[in-house]
Amino acid sequence: MEHGGVRGGRIVRRVAGAVVVAAVVAGMVSGCSSDGSGDSGDSGASEVDRAWQENYCRELGSWQRARNSATEEGAESDAVPDGDAVVSAARQLPSAAYEGAGDDGSMLDVTVMAVRGDTNAEGEAVAYCAAAGFETLTR
Repeated sequence: MEHGGVRGGRIVRRVAGAVVVAAVVAGMVSGCSSDGSGDSGDSGASEVDRAWQENYCRELGSWQRARNSATEEGAESDAVPDGDAVVSAARQLPSAAYEGAGDDGSMLDVTVMAVRGDTNAEGEAVAYCAAAGFETLTR
């Protein structure tokens, strides 16, 4: 008889533990829901997607600053940064991010054109960052 009571106690503890876990998960899910009042224009993006977007805009801004610095110092074309880091960051963008690239194609295409010197493409990349809420990271 006593053995059955111990077993029943274990079951109660397991059920109670499962209820606590379910309540914590439900609280986390409801706390993470997007109400559209975020600080960016892309309130539907996941945190991971937003992190990739922020990384892209940070790399774009770093490339722009390095390029501008090299240009201001009158450096030869060899000293101008190649933009590999920003192109690599563009490859990591979520697929939804490519929709903002306009008629010229994907953000990867726009980025490659920008680092090759296309000022219109660079403007599109900066506009993408502004729409994502990371305009302060560029230029």
